[in-house]
Amino acid sequence: MISTRSIRRLMKKLSASYSKNSYKRLANADDEKKSAQKLEVARGCVAMYVGDERKRYQVPLIYLSLPKFQELIKTSQEDAYDIKIDGPITLACATQTFEQLLNIAKKTRVVC
Repeated sequence: MISTRSIRRLMKKLSASYSKNSYKRLANADDEKKSAQKLEVARGCVAMYVGDERKRYQVPLIYLSLPKFQELIKTSQEDAYDIKIDGPITLACATQTFEQLLNIAKKTRVVC
């Protein structure tokens, strides 16, 4: 059985090895809700980050069947030299170009 004395010594060693500055503040429930709301995507959409500024767009999945979107995704994959997508979908084009593409897609496709 471990003695109380040895537990105290161990606790003293552990507490001395970590400074108070090494601890980070935990997010409270409100912070978690706000960050989760920012990352949520509407049903039937996918989040895409566009351009150097990584502006976030919600794109309806039906738009991904358009040849221009497919071409843009392929060229962005070639830039990254990796076909596997581990994180967010990032497109290497100007935000203005992407917004024009979205406007064209809205005119040609009917989204529920």
